[in-house]
Amino acid sequence: ESLPTVWLVFGTFLVAFEMAAQLFSLDGKVLFGLLNFQNIWFTSFIFSGIFVTREDVIWPLRVFTYILPFGWGTRSFFWALFHDWGVDGSDGFSGTAPCDPGLPGCFSDAVRGSPDTGFFCPGLPAVECWGDVGPRILDSIGSVYRILTSENTLAADLGYLVAIAAAFKALYLLRLASLLRLRAVPRRPPAALPPLDGPQRQTLLTVNDVVAPPSPLLAAAGRGLRFAFSDCSFAIQVRPAGGGICARKSETRYLLRDVSASVSSGEVLAV
Repeated sequence: ESLPTVWLVFGTFLVAFEMAAQLFSLDGKVLFGLLNFQNIWFTSFIFSGIFVTREDVIWPLRVFTYILPFGWGTRSFFWALFHDWGVDGSDGFSGTAPCDPGLPGCFSDAVRGSPDTGFFCPGLPAVECWGDVGPRILDSIGSVYRILTSENTLAADLGYLVAIAAAFKALYLLRLASLLRLRAVPRRPPAALPPLDGPQRQTLLTVNDVVAPPSPLLAAAGRGLRFAFSDCSFAIQVRPAGGGICARKSETRYLLRDVSASVSSGEVLAV
């Protein structure tokens, strides 16, 4: 019955990391983007609360426990798995027995609001005794890994995960818009291009010697249209190399320069 909740938590958790991956995919080098995402994942794991509780992390490092998704997803993921085991009348885990919380080796249910009840595992050391039902298991493991608890924090954790995913998505869109704005857009070259070395003609496009076939018979004989151009140049304005993203001046870069060619019917020409 808890499987849909587990899917919901885990899916939202993955979406948050997917939005982070989108953000780092915009890095100039693929390797840097991969390493940055790996660093975010590992930092999220370290500051998830599994190893050190949020209250024990010093500022400003404590901010990572709030803005990264691992801790929020882990808490509700395990709660969804264990919270209803054995509490609805079904059989829980065997091997436990009730005991007086005041006795050594007896785990108290005080965390769940029942300080007068407890349990222990006959024949097992305390480190191997976690409980017979889901809430006891969560609280017992939570005495060591304090991120786990039988308290229902599903709504809050999902809210944090959605907010983190939205923040990464917003940063991705802002970064994408910034990159697109800084990229040089190809423009139509001016009517008069800058002079070239030597006495060379500057012609953007010249189409000459277009001969229409006088009759279908001539066309069938192979004397079709002939398309020719000479001294064709095409230039765009680009940011100079090494100018940085704040460079205002642009330079002219030629994609085509003094190209001449001709093609006849039945032929293919690529420039």
